Amino acid sequence: MAGIFSILIFVILLAFPGFYIITRKIFPKRSKRSAAWISALLTALLIGILATVTIATPV
Repeated sequence: MAGIFSILIFVILLAFPGFYIITRKIFPKRSKRSAAWISALLTALLIGILATVTIATPV
């Protein structure tokens, strides 16, 4: 169980800055605040998908 949490934390640490950089490049005129919100939502969506797949996978 600790391994799953460490993987999810690692994904958060990589996904949020990556999504932030991509969002700032795609929408250069938008504010940094909206880029941060979009990045947070995409990261939460990714974590939700990974958690669902992890829980739904039989052992």
